[in-house]
Amino acid sequence: MTWEFHPARESFARYAADWDRLNAELYASHPYYDSRFVGPLLKHFASGGEVLCLYREQGVIRGALILLSRGAGRWASFRPAQAQITPLLIADTSKFGGLLEALPGFAWSIEFHAIDPRYAPAFSGVGGEALISYHARTIGVGPGIAFEAYWNGRPKNLRSNIRRYTNRLEREADSSGFASLSSPEEMTDGVRRFGELESAGWKAAAGTAVSIDNIQGRFYAEVLRNFASSGQAEVCELTIGGQLAASRLLIGNQSMQVILKTSYDESLARFAPSRLMLYQILERQLEAHPQRAIEFYTNATRDQAEWASFSCNIQNVHLFRNEGGAVAYALLKAFKRRLAGSPKDRHVADDTQPAFETHACGNVGDLIAASSGLEQFAPGDSIENSLDWFELLQRQVYPDDAGVRHHYAAANGKVLAVLPLRQTRHAGMCTLESLGNYYTSLYSPLIARNCEQQVIGTLLSAATKEHRAAPVMRFAPMDPGSAAYTTLLSELRAIGWIPLTFFCFGNWYLKVEGGWDDYLRKRSGNLRSSIKRRNREFTAEGGTLELVCGGETLESAIAAYLEVYAASWKKPEPYPEFVPSLIRLLASKGMLRLGIARLQGQPIAAQLWIVGQGKASIYKVAYHEDYAHLSPGTVLTSYLMRHVIEDDKVREVDFLIGDDEYKKIWMSDRRERWGILAFNPRTLVGFGLLLKELAGRAAKQISKKISTAGSRSFSDSPKA
Repeated sequence: MTWEFHPARESFARYAADWDRLNAELYASHPYYDSRFVGPLLKHFASGGEVLCLYREQGVIRGALILLSRGAGRWASFRPAQAQITPLLIADTSKFGGLLEALPGFAWSIEFHAIDPRYAPAFSGVGGEALISYHARTIGVGPGIAFEAYWNGRPKNLRSNIRRYTNRLEREADSSGFASLSSPEEMTDGVRRFGELESAGWKAAAGTAVSIDNIQGRFYAEVLRNFASSGQAEVCELTIGGQLAASRLLIGNQSMQVILKTSYDESLARFAPSRLMLYQILERQLEAHPQRAIEFYTNATRDQAEWASFSCNIQNVHLFRNEGGAVAYALLKAFKRRLAGSPKDRHVADDTQPAFETHACGNVGDLIAASSGLEQFAPGDSIENSLDWFELLQRQVYPDDAGVRHHYAAANGKVLAVLPLRQTRHAGMCTLESLGNYYTSLYSPLIARNCEQQVIGTLLSAATKEHRAAPVMRFAPMDPGSAAYTTLLSELRAIGWIPLTFFCFGNWYLKVEGGWDDYLRKRSGNLRSSIKRRNREFTAEGGTLELVCGGETLESAIAAYLEVYAASWKKPEPYPEFVPSLIRLLASKGMLRLGIARLQGQPIAAQLWIVGQGKASIYKVAYHEDYAHLSPGTVLTSYLMRHVIEDDKVREVDFLIGDDEYKKIWMSDRRERWGILAFNPRTLVGFGLLLKELAGRAAKQISKKISTAGSRSFSDSPKA
């Protein structure tokens, strides 16, 4: 498994077949990633310093991208202005760690510009080593919709305007026509006429107009000829009164049509020729090729967005060699921001800002009363990632806490994301924390499926503004492989905070493969023997097992659980109504699996398991200390484990918090839960606390290295 490097402009053609194979395997042969597009980019716009980076596994190329050194250990993706997005032809971002180590010199960061997250490896697993920021908001029209249905779904104002322009064209113009050029021989003339339109407009004055005689024109002509040879390119032209009024350049494949460039005659602006042409292109495409999506790949204005059936944020990803590099970069940016007097880092034009509003309320009830679409925040595989959980937590643990705030974003009354927080004060210092306590095994903001990352950044900004005195934010425990974790890290940096990560606890879990017998075969002989022996002894003593999921026996089962808990080794619950209320909530959602072990009718063990969407979580376990010799915990765990595997058909069993030895016996894998500790360097206290935290971490690292070196020295010393 190695990275190798080649001069990109000279070597690309040699590896074009591998490049296209990867594009086909990963992204269904995206037109912008096609060698017929990338090759001409290198030919016409490369400086000569570009590096083709290839990743091999067992001799086979499994990854490819093109980078350019920016000096001082910084690298960036090759992306001329003619490429609206950047190809990263690799499936796993974990391979980028090896890339940073293998690049010439000491590479400490790579900037990947203009990444379409739909056609890129997922950066959610890189955690604190990546800064993901907003680049542009593109739009498109999805496949599988008839034109009539699509058009009827457009805003009334857009449909009215197109009708008005069409009527004006019919009244005032002698004639109009639409033509599509698609043969390779027609491409050069099509680009020439396109360039003549651009050169007559404002782009000529700006020096950015396409011309068949300049490098841009030669590039587009070559790309279009390349694609036209396989019937995958078009130059669409609209004429008014025999005069070319608008032109669009398109390339595509079986599933996608990409609009490369658009131009129109500004002297005919009263007819809105570009809009009329787009209407005709969409009508033709949706009728002739309903399986294709139409990608605009533009930084869409609100007017342009009216044409879209979907949108997507294009991202910039700044990847660092380690978290220390990310922190140093964020500190430098904060220092520059302070010198410049800039209040924030993100600059997005008002015309491209997504239309959503931010609000804050003191409890979930107020949020429910003010919003709609909250069903998307119902429990899924976990009760904790739901509005029900935060409502229960606040009602039972923080009923009178004025510091609880639910910051949320909504568009058209529909909630996009909720950021549940709690303001605390320790030794006079204000801190914003994720809403939770020791009942929380995993925290995450609530994020709608199609919510854009910058929405979370806006909520963090709103929380910062509301709690100006808070120099610190803390989010824990979280899944470091989740999109929410990466989003919080990136957006905290984007609004000027400095986030650091910290370890919370280990988490043991089981990947379920097969049935109960398959599970047992993979466990140790000691556990199999113990399960068999303890179940036999328990039954012989008159023991019985009960599983309660709800119904008439629910309250008696809760009473049995509380009786066992009171007789166990565990400390009394400080919030005695929390677990009973949780049990009732789970029962109402069909997620409750409450196991009770009884001896001669007396409850001696109880376990609270939660089941949702293919996952079982072991939330609470307890047994009566006087009956420890019967191992009722082992008996009950095996009973519930068999039930969730055989009856609930779960794919995963999660033992939640901690590295307790007994959990390893039952589970197959371990992962970790981490937290985020962020400091606001704009406040004197926040900056001071950040320096203190960094000094403490550095001291620990030095101490660890000294200890390791001492251990090696001792072990390597000659024996007497």
